[in-house]
Parts: sequence; structure tokens; C-alpha cells
Amino acid sequence: KNQSATFSNRREKIMIMSGHFATVFALVNHLLLQRTSMHVAALSPCQEIIDVAIIGGGPAGLAAALAAKRVLGDGASVVVFERSPEFLEIGGQVGLFGPAFNALDALDPSGIVNAAVEEAGNVRKKLRMLNDKGVLENEMDVGVGADSNSKQVAIPWFALQRALANLLPSGVVRLGHELTTMDEEACSIDGEDCVALTFKGKNDGESNEVGTCSETETTCHARLVIGADGNLSQTRALLFGEKEKFPSYAGSAIWRMFVYGAEFEGLEPAIMNVYTGDGKVLAIQRMGDRLYIVGQAGWPEDELSVLDRRRYVGEEDGNDSGGRSTNAERLERFAKTFAGFPQDVVKFAVDHCETASILEHPIYYREPDRPWGKGRVTLLGDAAHCIPPNMGMGTPLAFEDAVSLGHALAKHGVKSEALRSFEADRMERVNTIAKFAIEQTGQYYKEKDDNANPFKLSKVSQFEYIMNFQQDPIGMSKEV
Repeated sequence: KNQSATFSNRREKIMIMSGHFATVFALVNHLLLQRTSMHVAALSPCQEIIDVAIIGGGPAGLAAALAAKRVLGDGASVVVFERSPEFLEIGGQVGLFGPAFNALDALDPSGIVNAAVEEAGNVRKKLRMLNDKGVLENEMDVGVGADSNSKQVAIPWFALQRALANLLPSGVVRLGHELTTMDEEACSIDGEDCVALTFKGKNDGESNEVGTCSETETTCHARLVIGADGNLSQTRALLFGEKEKFPSYAGSAIWRMFVYGAEFEGLEPAIMNVYTGDGKVLAIQRMGDRLYIVGQAGWPEDELSVLDRRRYVGEEDGNDSGGRSTNAERLERFAKTFAGFPQDVVKFAVDHCETASILEHPIYYREPDRPWGKGRVTLLGDAAHCIPPNMGMGTPLAFEDAVSLGHALAKHGVKSEALRSFEADRMERVNTIAKFAIEQTGQYYKEKDDNANPFKLSKVSQFEYIMNFQQDPIGMSKEV
């Protein structure tokens, strides 16, 4: 009897202590959520069942999450897993124009998403095309019409990411989750197949945003998986093998930089100066409190190890990637590459290098007609169809993907049939544009054929194919 009473007392104490721990746990979770204005979940439970798991918290993955939540409603679990432990001010500029805004209008007919993106960016009003000697050849007014096709917005990649993340409900985005394994055969939910996902956490003291299974690993089960994790997609590698992970070199390199606290004489807000010639492009534009400078030029494949590529892709890409170089070394390569261009632009970048974070990396593409998915997994955005940036269609195509995915989920529900329907709907348009972009970038940057200059309209049929594309608006679930 005494032993029974003692056991009862101990049990009561354990229950009280468990209650205290639960309270502290909830408080810590609340404080972690307050560290950022993002609606980000700091902790995730073990063995959780998720309807749609999206790998990658860039604009592509976030747009896919917006589409899935709109279609499936509050009753469905949609989660975005992002490997970075926090949203950082990284990346270059994203230039959005007609196809991107048409897709956002279909993603959210109310216009809220479109307005949020426009507010976070800088509306472009004029493009000034100059040759490599600085002589003005053409000016084009943009943004003068009332329709989406006339609008152009320049926005930092990180600002676009944050604008989309802020539109998602609390708990959808989970930071600090890097996908390590994916297994469809070892998973079942209510007798139906699913995908078991394992994530590695990035613990660094205050940025501990890992799940509760252990200090470094968390597992969940998903009915569907969408890989939106970029041109070196881990989802693609796990799905199709490591060789499928690496895209092909497109023959050119790019330098991107933001400059703060300096004025470039003669450059008005909302105007972009673009200098082209000799198989190169150099551009400068004011974006709020900063200036954006970007240059792209052909680069020998046997000298790729010179470039600071790991700074961009985050890991080895199968070749000699070289190491992280200094700001000065990257700037020196930029200045040497564009030595024949107007020196007021090049010298401006050099003089203000201490205030610029320079991204330098090769341009990649993925051969069209490569597979996107199988079973309960598919790919979206650059993970599915990485194309050169000369047409400015990387992000617009990802937004169109998100709309198509939404329609497929609305028609088929959280089933693998939805993924095959999505792939069938998107592949023809994506592969057509990819072939345009790959052909053009090779002709201009490698062969220096000015007829392929991406800022000189030479093939009207291609332009019309890109611009004259509309998707039906996504319907909203009654549960939203």
C-alpha cells in the first residue's frame, strides 16, 4: 500500500513537471516566432502527416504553397521546408514582367499577391538600350498600359521571398530543414502510399529551428512532395539519382551586386540602363536605397574553377569548383571582363566595392525533356526546368507552375494523379521556352551573334508565344 501511494505521488509530480515543461516549451516556441515578421514555424513534431510537403522556401516553393492552400483550404496540411535557418538578404535582382503578373493574377484573382509583390519591388518605367561604347540606341517606355503585360517590376530576390512568405498562414514555412532522405516504399497512411521525409537541422544556438525528434533530425510523412529546391535540387537527386542533380554549363558567367549609399550620375529612379555588345550585357538600375549592377559574359569552360561558384550553389557541382574568393578578386574579374564597356559604370562598381556583396557564378541550364516526377513526387521551378536567365522567364515559369499545380490539386485532390496532370499541362510550354533560351544564350554569349542579343527583339513569334499566355484563375476552397 505504501509502495502504491509512493508511486502515485511520484506520478503526480511527474505530471506536474510535464505541465511545467509544456508551458516552457510553448513559451519558447512563441518567442522564436516573434523573432521575425515572417509567419514561420520554429518547431515541427515527429512523424507528422502532411498533405503537401514543399521542399524549398524560395519564390517557387512559396508560390506553390499559396496555390495549394488556396485550393485545399485550412483543413489541409501544407508545409514548406527551407534548409536555411533564417531568411537572409541574399541573391540578385528578379525582373518581373507580363507573364509573371498574369500568373499571379491567376494564383490570386483578388490581386493581393500581385499588389504585395509590386509594393516590395520597384516599378520600372523605362528601358534605355545602349551599345558597349555607351551610345544610346533605343528607349522603351514600360508600365504605361493598364494590363499586366505592360507592367515591369524589379525586386531583390530576398524581398520577393519575404513578400510571398508573409502571405502564408502561420506554421506553413519551416526554416532550418535540409532534406536528406526520401522514401516512398517504406511509408503508408491509412492504407495509401505516402513519402517518408527526413530532414537535417542546422543548429547554431539561437537559430535552433529544428524539429523535436532529436537535436539534428526530424521526420515526417507526406501524401505529396513538391521539389522546389532550385537548380541543384536535392529532391531531384533523391528521386532520379545523383547524376540528375547537376545541370549543364551554358557557356557564360554572371556578376550581380547591390551598392548602397552611392549615387550614379544621370540614372533616374525607375529607369534601367542596359549596355550590350561583344556577346556581353551590363546593366544598372536604382532600386530604392540601393543600386543594382549586373553583368553577364561568355566564360571558357576550362576556366570555371576560377569562378567563385560555391558561393552561389552552396556545394560542389561535380567538377573542380574552386574556393570562396574575396570581394576584391570577384570585382577584379568583373572589371577585366567589362574593360571595353563604359568605364563610368565599371569604375563606379570598383570604387564602391566595399559596400557591395558580389555574387559571381556560372550560368546553368537543364536539358529540356528531362523527367520531373514519379509516384507521389514532382518538381517545380528551377528544380524541374532550370533555364538561362536571358529571357527573364525563370521566375514567371515557376509562378505559372504554381497555378497549374493548383488546378491539378483542385481536380484530382491530394493524389499522385494531380502531379502527373500538372506535368502534362506544363511540359510543352516550359520545354519550348527552354529551347528558345538555351539556343539564344549560346548564340549570343558564346558565338557573339548580335542577332541573338536578348535585348533586341529579333523573333516576334517567340515574343508572342511567351507573352500571349493566360491561365484560368484558381478557385478557392470552401474551407478557406
